[in-house]
Amino acid sequence: MPIFDQGYQHWKGTLSGHAWRWLAITKQGLRGQLKNRSLRMLLLTAWSPALALGFVLAVWGLFEQGSESVLPLLRPILPPGIATDPRAYRHAIWTISYSIFFKSEIIFIMLLMVIAGPNLISGDLRFNALPLYFSRPLRRLDYLLGKLGVVAALVAAVAVGPATAAYLLGVCFSLDLGVIADTWRLLPMSIVYGLVIVASAGTLMLALSSLSRRSLYIGIAWGGLWLISSAVAAVLGGIQRETIVRTVMLKQGVAAPIGGGRGPNRAPLHHPPHPRGALPANWNLIQEQVKEAEIKAAPTNWRPLCSYTANLERLGEALLGTDAAWVQVGRAIEVPRATLQPFLGGGRASPPNERRLADSMVPQYPWTWSAGVLAALLGLSLWTLNLRVKSLDRLR
Repeated sequence: MPIFDQGYQHWKGTLSGHAWRWLAITKQGLRGQLKNRSLRMLLLTAWSPALALGFVLAVWGLFEQGSESVLPLLRPILPPGIATDPRAYRHAIWTISYSIFFKSEIIFIMLLMVIAGPNLISGDLRFNALPLYFSRPLRRLDYLLGKLGVVAALVAAVAVGPATAAYLLGVCFSLDLGVIADTWRLLPMSIVYGLVIVASAGTLMLALSSLSRRSLYIGIAWGGLWLISSAVAAVLGGIQRETIVRTVMLKQGVAAPIGGGRGPNRAPLHHPPHPRGALPANWNLIQEQVKEAEIKAAPTNWRPLCSYTANLERLGEALLGTDAAWVQVGRAIEVPRATLQPFLGGGRASPPNERRLADSMVPQYPWTWSAGVLAALLGLSLWTLNLRVKSLDRLR
């Protein structure tokens, strides 16, 4: 019967520094996650917005060069100011394209968290693996950074990496090094935004994952946080709009509609009843006043703060500078619109409102509100992790 020497054997390999010990956990976690077929399919699907972003930037580069393949397609649909001088609107178009891209990728990131996130810590709790981790020269910080690295790799794969690739593709198709001077800010801001998503969504998912040994419960909790918070924000926003509509209609002497306020189906207060569904004569004025009231209330509208994804999107808009981009595009659209309005049956000409698009496409409440909400969630997540993930001397 052979006897093997079980004594001490000197390690002849290369010792890595302590700063990179978390990387071993990240690599092992990614290997385990990529065995999931659903995750691999979702990663491939998540590249569809990136392909669309690269296509838009490439087409815009060809349009700037005056390519005959895209000029007949874009010139008829673009405002004259943009069509005649596309380079002047290069930064605005790129910024808006990146904003739409990240809004699309937020949905995929939330879905990736549902698949990959719940088992990050709950699996170690279920199999009682924490003593095995901490019996080695590994600190709690290394362990948590390793788990967070899995989230960072997934976010980089579907958001930061594709955004960088699309940027390089857009530069190549522009054939103009001036595009770098005009749009260079988008690249570092995309990376910063990716880090914000990792720090917020990653720590929140790790905190949820540390609360239970059953990953199914964690997935349900994450889905509830994502979907229910968005639904609450949508309901509160709808209630606010209904209140504005009713207030404006009552001021105009028209009874507010029951159940939605989307069209006046009640008689004016001081006139004979209209047929059901008929519009009052001053309906256009009512619509304008409703829009003005909504714009006036937008800077203090706190209701989107109830949605987790809306807070992430608000920070993204602030980092990319989307508001200024929409103002520039709105300036090119509003001048011809205001000029042609009387000829198109829109009533008397109104002065150009260059903020019309920005006010409707970008939330106007301060981005610091969303930053505060995310910072509070980050603090709560770190506090939860400190309680649930204990070092070896605290384990029982």
